[in-house]
Amino acid sequence: MDRYRNLFIKSSNISRDSYLWNTLSATAFALQSAILLIVIGHTNGLEDAGVFSIAYAIGSLMYFIGEFGVRRYQISDINEKSSFTDYHTHKLMTCAIMLVASIVAVFFQNISSNHSVEKTSIIMIVCIIKLIEAYSEVYFGRFQQMQRLDIAAKTSFFRTMSGIIGCAAALIITKNLLISSIVWLISSGLGFVCSSVIVMSAFGYPKVAFRRESIIKITVDCFPLFLGSFLLLYVGNAPKYAIDACMADSDQAQYNYIFMPVFAIGLFSNFFFNPLIGLLARRWDGGEIKSFGKMVLRQTLIISGIAAAAILVALTIGCPVLGWIYGTDLMEFRGDLAILMVGGGMLAMVNLFTVVITVMEKQKYLTIGYVIPAIAAWIASDYAVRGFGIRGASILYSALMAVATGIFAVIYIVFLNKKRESLKGDSR
Repeated sequence: MDRYRNLFIKSSNISRDSYLWNTLSATAFALQSAILLIVIGHTNGLEDAGVFSIAYAIGSLMYFIGEFGVRRYQISDINEKSSFTDYHTHKLMTCAIMLVASIVAVFFQNISSNHSVEKTSIIMIVCIIKLIEAYSEVYFGRFQQMQRLDIAAKTSFFRTMSGIIGCAAALIITKNLLISSIVWLISSGLGFVCSSVIVMSAFGYPKVAFRRESIIKITVDCFPLFLGSFLLLYVGNAPKYAIDACMADSDQAQYNYIFMPVFAIGLFSNFFFNPLIGLLARRWDGGEIKSFGKMVLRQTLIISGIAAAAILVALTIGCPVLGWIYGTDLMEFRGDLAILMVGGGMLAMVNLFTVVITVMEKQKYLTIGYVIPAIAAWIASDYAVRGFGIRGASILYSALMAVATGIFAVIYIVFLNKKRESLKGDSR
């Protein structure tokens, strides 16, 4: 057991391994739905790909209830104002709420869209898989809190890849999505136990103790982070929920096929942006407003350039390449893909301004930028999809992201100018 556990714990260069394994872990987590969707497209066809897509969309939304924005908060608690026992107890509570919310969400989605028993079962299984992922975050946070991001990333990568490989193998062998989902659940659970749980035994097993003040503090402090993440994902997934209610599973699959590249823009943008977050914080804290503003402007131009390139690709080789990857003809959706690339650029802008506004310590205002698009999504989604199909879903997504970007840009400019005026006043 010790030899096996040391595979995760031992490192000759923690900094190097942290960067390497965190990159692998984040990439695997981000791409797991895309990888499985590719396999399903080739083994089972459009109908099952559509079922998987809505199941993953609902499960991912439920995930944010269980995660509750606590991991980053836990990692930043280097002085342990709240103990690991507090975080673990809080995680059990949010995961219990997530389980109840998942049951309620699946029930109402079944009523609104008249799902079959098999489809309902698959959606619930994916929600439970996401429950395991949400619970594992408290282990990830603990490892990184102890300056061992390498361990956190290794265990996360092991769990994620266990699920992907198990589900993909089952799809190839059985071509049955329900059976494959069950295998995915079992593989993810075993992957979690055989990595995070076993490794945690070297650092002390988690305990459960309800300390009211600490639990309330974690909940109150993390609620804005949870609400923002939850609403942003709801806005992004609203067209998918509307397609599930108004169109066929095959339409859901086609929309998700052309939607997948949206995240590529954010992924490429993050390669340029993430290394600069610390420098941005130092510029802001040091009152270097002109330099701070130039850095943000430079990032918006980089995102705009990446988005423009993505739109060009969408209008030329995008649909043929995606059609080859997923094993279906997508040429009729070339215009929709280009529209979604605009939305991808807006999503990258939203992520940029979210971090920038957080660096400015004005994150409480982020809720405005999430609530307004969420309300618009709730009102307009069914109408857009019923009236215009996949084109309506594509326009709706990009419009919602544009609204969020505009709100965040205004918040950023207002507080940037206030800081500039404050520094001018201090210098007089």
